[in-house]
Amino acid sequence: MRPFPQSISFLRRTLLAVILCAIICPFSHAQAQNGGNAVSAASSSAADAWKGELQEFAAKVAALVPSHARIDIAVSNISSLAPDDVAAIQTSLANLLANHGLRLSGSDPAAASVQVTISQNVDGFLLVAQVKHDGGEKVAMVSVPGAVKNAPHGGGVLLDAKLAWEQPTQILDFALPTPQAGSQTILAVIEPRKLTFYAQDWTQWELVRELPSASAVATRNWRGRIDASRSGAQTDARWPGNECKGDFGHPNTVNCQTSSATGDAWIFGNVRPPFPPAGGGDAVSLGLQCRTRAIALATGGGDWTQPDFIQGYEMSGGAGSAVASGSPINFDGPVMAIWPGATPGTARVVVRNLRSGNYEAYIVTATCNQ
Repeated sequence: MRPFPQSISFLRRTLLAVILCAIICPFSHAQAQNGGNAVSAASSSAADAWKGELQEFAAKVAALVPSHARIDIAVSNISSLAPDDVAAIQTSLANLLANHGLRLSGSDPAAASVQVTISQNVDGFLLVAQVKHDGGEKVAMVSVPGAVKNAPHGGGVLLDAKLAWEQPTQILDFALPTPQAGSQTILAVIEPRKLTFYAQDWTQWELVRELPSASAVATRNWRGRIDASRSGAQTDARWPGNECKGDFGHPNTVNCQTSSATGDAWIFGNVRPPFPPAGGGDAVSLGLQCRTRAIALATGGGDWTQPDFIQGYEMSGGAGSAVASGSPINFDGPVMAIWPGATPGTARVVVRNLRSGNYEAYIVTATCNQ
């Protein structure tokens, strides 16, 4: 389990996301020996398709650096792009920066350092540059729309993410109870200090009930869970110092009380990770099988300042025998919570979007891609 986040500003999160990103791929020494001039062009479908976005990105980066300055540049790829595409994008970016008068530093001291991260989210790719110059740090970002997040990776588990809700305040968990005939669709959202219910009227969500927390618990480890595994009036919501029970499809039946329990064991209940993900991520079982193998989902192992992803896994035996299956879904920020959904093959996912600062609630669905 990853350590819980501290209070960090959005800008600081964005900067740290670039600083702490893994798999840094700097330009080679041989390229630097070209006297700081542009390196030779490379052919790549991604670099060609991103021509306009790369030009915009290079212009934004160049605007943050003094004209004709020598720079160090490094590129990190945490997206689904192939290494050849990343290398071609890196080459194209170097050429474009050279066109703006910037030079690779080589063995000479650099006036500025540029660290570029290529990430991927549910809408497309994201180019982020952290520019350090004269003791300061600035960030440039450009989005590249049109990524295919559900492309199968040699068969396996196919994942789809649908945004159900977003808000600026922290989401611990959420639920969409199955509506009964003639009933409105209800959304329940746990926040650190309240449980809120919304009803969907056509395309609009309207607040229908708010249950403030009566607990005086103060903690940085805010976790919460809505257990919708039991239907009807048995739905149970738990977060530190609070427990609410009732039929979440009918918010007026829900009652809350304070609780002396605050720990993860009480909140998690009978939910246990099917295997320990690498790097300390979180994993959940989905109650789904593909080719007689149980399917699970797991997050990445990064910290709370980095973009994240969810990968499907096929369980080939006991705990620890999970095999990655299909392509991951990438998000604009860390996955703060992941819980099994009420329907087999689904999971509830809460993401902290590092670009907008909002908390986002997704329903992730896994299907077997035979």
